[in-house]
Amino acid sequence: MLSHRAKVLIIDDDVTTIRMMADSLSPDYEVIVATAAEEGLRQARTAQPDLILLDVIMPQINGYDVCRRLKADDLTLKIPVIFVTALDAVDQQTKGFELGAVDYITKPIEVALLHARVRSHTRLYQQTLQLESLAATDPLTGLANRRKFDESINHEIERSHRLQTTLSLLIVDIDDFKAYNDHYGHGKGDDCLVSVARLLKKAALRGTDLVSRLGGEEFGIILTDTDRNGAQVIARHILDLFAEAAYPHIKASMHPYLTVSMGFVSIDFANLTDNLPDERALIDAADKALYRAKNGGRNRFCYEPWPGDTDIEKWA
Repeated sequence: MLSHRAKVLIIDDDVTTIRMMADSLSPDYEVIVATAAEEGLRQARTAQPDLILLDVIMPQINGYDVCRRLKADDLTLKIPVIFVTALDAVDQQTKGFELGAVDYITKPIEVALLHARVRSHTRLYQQTLQLESLAATDPLTGLANRRKFDESINHEIERSHRLQTTLSLLIVDIDDFKAYNDHYGHGKGDDCLVSVARLLKKAALRGTDLVSRLGGEEFGIILTDTDRNGAQVIARHILDLFAEAAYPHIKASMHPYLTVSMGFVSIDFANLTDNLPDERALIDAADKALYRAKNGGRNRFCYEPWPGDTDIEKWA
């Protein structure tokens, strides 16, 4: 059983072939069609199909070049591609496999073979995604784990540098969590971590924001295309959410309810004068701000200016 109704994208300039495949597959799959290469590339990025059926012979951009571009794009590189073509020479098929295709279907298309190949590759892709999700998920909170965080922050640094956009990193730490565990017990401590994860997810709503559990009672939030002011809005919202929730914490040193402290750093890559920062440098900067927030009374956030930032105010 597929975990959901799989999406199949057909990219082919032959309307007759598209109609035949779409009519055959639509009872079991969500079928998306594109009659031109550029349209197909856009659909692949936006629809995120589970499988792409790609014609080799198309005007302007052939299927090989489309496949090459799909595999060069982070958003589409993992989507399986099956070439649909009248070319059955070994060298032609070898070229397709070298570009990253997973299979070939030759024309004229046998419907039974089409269904078998589509069923096999959509299932395999969904199973792969499920395994990757499990490997990247913290089992207690359901958030991304440290491994996923490390992969994502490095990817976003490269992306932000390439596109000359802004990137913010927020490190969140539960205040007096040891005292909470000691008083309420580790079972309640686990419940507390789950509740904190839920509130952080509620604050970071965009699909591009990544909330991770870094370990223990520490969390990280990667905010793409977000400047210092935007990150400040998120941080204030988090403080408000915890104040509204008012989870009891009678052993807290400063407040009668559960709170968090936060430190964050923001980088405008368009104005970056130093070398490209790495993951460790970003985390260290956010940790410095977190340390000031803890020492400043907890239940607050502080900002660490990136070297070269002309505004050196470290407000909270």
